[in-house]
Amino acid sequence: MKNSIRGILIDPYTKTLSYTDIELNEHGGCLKGLYKAINCDLVELVRLSKDLDLWVDEEGLLKIDEDTKYFHTEGMSNPIAGRGVLLGNKRTKEGVDVADCPYTIDDVLSKITFREFSFNPFY
Repeated sequence: MKNSIRGILIDPYTKTLSYTDIELNEHGGCLKGLYKAINCDLVELVRLSKDLDLWVDEEGLLKIDEDTKYFHTEGMSNPIAGRGVLLGNKRTKEGVDVADCPYTIDDVLSKITFREFSFNPFY
């Protein structure tokens, strides 16, 4: 069994995309690795296509302040607050497992937009 999977980290704070290795546990799970990469305590899965998943901070929009940065992906109506990780997925007899991201940074770069918003606590 592999010890990690390769993903693409979307970082709106630095406005960069970079490859990241997400650690897998002994059962093939990656939650702790995602928490570390995204810098959060709870993740949410956004299925972008049959072979591509976006993992984000589930509480990102609940923790916004003047320092929060956002990104937007093609085909999504709402921005994502904080970092995200693109991973692949593969179908198995038991369900769906995480996998290496099937795309390169160049493949997805044109589909990611970094966004700036003014902080308004009364919005």
